[in-house]
Amino acid sequence: MRRAFLDSFPIILGEGSMYERLRRGGSEAFDPDIAYAGMLYDETGRDVLAATHREYLDIGQRYGLPMVAGTPTWHANASRIAKSAHAGRAINADACHFMVALRESYGPDAAPILIAGVTGPFGDGYKPEEAPDTAAAIDLHSPQIAALAEAGTDFFKVQTLPSVAEARGIAKVLGSTSLPYVLSFVIRRDGCVLDGTPLDLAINAIDDETQTPPASYAVNCVHTSVFCAAYEAIHRRSATAAERILGIDANTSAKTPEELDGLSEIETEAPDDFGRNVLALNEKFGIAYLGGCCGSSTEHIAALAAQCVARWDV
Repeated sequence: MRRAFLDSFPIILGEGSMYERLRRGGSEAFDPDIAYAGMLYDETGRDVLAATHREYLDIGQRYGLPMVAGTPTWHANASRIAKSAHAGRAINADACHFMVALRESYGPDAAPILIAGVTGPFGDGYKPEEAPDTAAAIDLHSPQIAALAEAGTDFFKVQTLPSVAEARGIAKVLGSTSLPYVLSFVIRRDGCVLDGTPLDLAINAIDDETQTPPASYAVNCVHTSVFCAAYEAIHRRSATAAERILGIDANTSAKTPEELDGLSEIETEAPDDFGRNVLALNEKFGIAYLGGCCGSSTEHIAALAAQCVARWDV
């Protein structure tokens, strides 16, 4: 995210779960290929999508906190769009315009809202074996990145990356744009990405080989207890790499990706516990962007915001 934006505030609040929440919400407009991006083209689905985003954004406004809001495009790469019920539509542009309009509805005096152009892995975020290699990733991700950049997103946020090879390809594409970007990985307690690569090695490699490196790195879809263990392992190996990790979208369950993938019901923790555990990552490690992933709800983000305001006079 924009470095100046990060430097202007002690914390930046993220939204909570979107994909899991809407997937389980029973909307017929949730597309099996492009997920909740399909809700943009259904009147009821679009209203539900807007209301869910607004629930989170209202929290930022209530507490006067800067927020990042992500486009509903995590699964909207060109290959998935071509297989979806909405093939041929300008899905990424439409999603970006949808989010910009939502931000503008809060008026010029609103607490800051930054729109993230969200992309994800080509395959399953829990299955690194489905990820393309670096060269293929460049070809596969370029159309979506170009569409989001042209539509006017503020920065890019690439979420749920299970493979460093794919991340390197995405970074090469994003590094050629004029926009800042964040790469967010799924990691294990030992500080390794799901493909087995230590995250510190991945950070150092991407920073060294990319013309315009990421503004920062992040982790998502892991519990705060997993993040703590992983961050300490990464820091022992490379303090410089650890200091490049500035964000988390935290799960409410400490289960492994394999365990979570098989759950029929969401496993969660109390909102106050979530807020306290996520805020502690800022206090321990200086993590500035704090949001939620699987299992998190409006109540979890509200509890986090309340504790942030209690911690700082922001």
